[in-house]
Amino acid sequence: MILVHEGELGVFYSDQRDPKHGQKLAHQTTTDLVSWGEVVNDAAEANYTLRPGMTTITQMGNGKFIFSYELAFAPEDPINAAYAVHYRIADSPFEFDKAEPMLLRATDGTIASAGPQTIWTPAGGPNGTVVTSDSHRSEFFINHAYGDPGAWVKVVSGKGVGYTRDLRIVPETNGTVILVTNGGMYNMNDTIVSCGEWVVPAA
Repeated sequence: MILVHEGELGVFYSDQRDPKHGQKLAHQTTTDLVSWGEVVNDAAEANYTLRPGMTTITQMGNGKFIFSYELAFAPEDPINAAYAVHYRIADSPFEFDKAEPMLLRATDGTIASAGPQTIWTPAGGPNGTVVTSDSHRSEFFINHAYGDPGAWVKVVSGKGVGYTRDLRIVPETNGTVILVTNGGMYNMNDTIVSCGEWVVPAA
C-alpha cells in the first residue's frame, strides 16, 4: 500500500528477499519518487517459518496510526486462527518497527484470522471506532478505545465470509455507514461479488 505522511511517501509491501525471514513486512520512503530510503522492517519474526503479511494501515482520531496484519502459522491458536491477526500502534506510520505487536483477540476469546482490513471511523462513540474485517468469519471486530487490546468486540456483520473484504466509509454519513465489498473466497470455481451497507454500532 502507499501512504503519505508529513511530506514523505511510503510504500509498504510484503518482502521475501531477506534470507533471515520466510516473509516480512517492510516499507521504504521517498520525497521525490527517485531516491528511496533504506528498507525498514515493520513486522519481521525471528522464527523463519512465521510469515507476517497483508499490511493495512489507518489513522485514528487521536492522531496515531494502527497497522494490522496476519501472521501465518501463528502459535496462539493454530486450529482456529492459523493466520492470527496482529497489530501495532505508532505516532508515525514509519515507526511501526518500534511499536509493540499485539494480538487481535475479542472479549469472547475469538482471535481474528487472515487477511485483515482495518479502518477507523469517527462514529460509534467519543473515540470513534476501529473496524477490522478478517477472512475467516463473517463477523467484524470493533474497538471503541483506539485499539486497546482489551477492548475488541466481535459483532455481527451480515455480510458473509470473504477474503479481504473491502471497508469504506460512505460519504456524508458522518462515518456511521460502512460500505462492505465482498468478493467471496479465492480458489473457488464460482463466487459472488456483493456490496452492502453496515451501520457502526454505538459504544
